[in-house]
Amino acid sequence: MRLRIETDQLLAGLTAFELKSRACIANRGASAAKDWEDYAKQNRPWTDRTGNARRTLEGVAGWVHSDGSGSFAPAAPLTGLFSCDSFCVGVEGHMPYSVFLELGYGRKYSILSPTVHHFAPSVLLGFADCLCNMK
Repeated sequence: MRLRIETDQLLAGLTAFELKSRACIANRGASAAKDWEDYAKQNRPWTDRTGNARRTLEGVAGWVHSDGSGSFAPAAPLTGLFSCDSFCVGVEGHMPYSVFLELGYGRKYSILSPTVHHFAPSVLLGFADCLCNMK
């Protein structure tokens, strides 16, 4: 008795699913990064002196490798995605003193961590929707 299984359609379907789900995740992540940036800029707990700390807050999103390398470009191209392991969304401060605003002064001026905690549940639900409702 012989059993033959044709996997061509299965592999084609899995490849299409991966491409669609990764595109959906990238789109939702880019949108989330913009929302996080806007939220952080509007809800910063410090008073601007020069405006640089607020102006350099940036929402980031992108595919990364398990070793941490990769691009955080919000509009990451679909080429090369299959070599990436994870998708990351975040918000960053780009002034040399941003770390002191975030971690110093008893975290009184922290905005990056509160922004992530505020949005993370809805972003994760959005990513799950990309996988569960794929057509």
